[in-house]
Amino acid sequence: MTHLLTPLHNLFQPQPVDQGQDALYLRLKKLPRRVVQVFLLSRLDNLPYPAIAQRLDISVAQVEKEMLQALEQCRSQSGSQAASAWYVKLQNPQTTASERIDFRRWLDANTAHLQAFHGTELRWRQLLAAARHLGRGGWYQHRRRHGGLLGWVMAVVGALLVGGLAGWI
Repeated sequence: MTHLLTPLHNLFQPQPVDQGQDALYLRLKKLPRRVVQVFLLSRLDNLPYPAIAQRLDISVAQVEKEMLQALEQCRSQSGSQAASAWYVKLQNPQTTASERIDFRRWLDANTAHLQAFHGTELRWRQLLAAARHLGRGGWYQHRRRHGGLLGWVMAVVGALLVGGLAGWI
């Protein structure tokens, strides 16, 4: 099972986007910018959730939530939401041993769970070409430089200082 969770792709081999991949690309493109950014940092750069959280100044739980949102956006009609949630959870290096045991219990409880989880893994692999297409240019690797309220306050203080100095001179 764990061998399926390891990336088997070469990021330097360009792959064209076909009809099916184009549909996945369009689904991913509809997601909010930060969700796409989290997804691409994970999928293309293979960053672990804690590194993504640190880079984007969000919690690991938020990274997990946004990864689930991206995977759910691309889930097939026959896919399972529980399988998607487990897949995202298992990608997190901070997943505990007891959570992995719970996953194993869920997997063993019903053969449909194994099929759904396998389908989710296959869908994850299919997302690579769409992710490359969506992430071309590397836009997702840069943090937005907005300061929120603090940025506005600093801008106003700076303008007042410049205005005051201009009047003083």
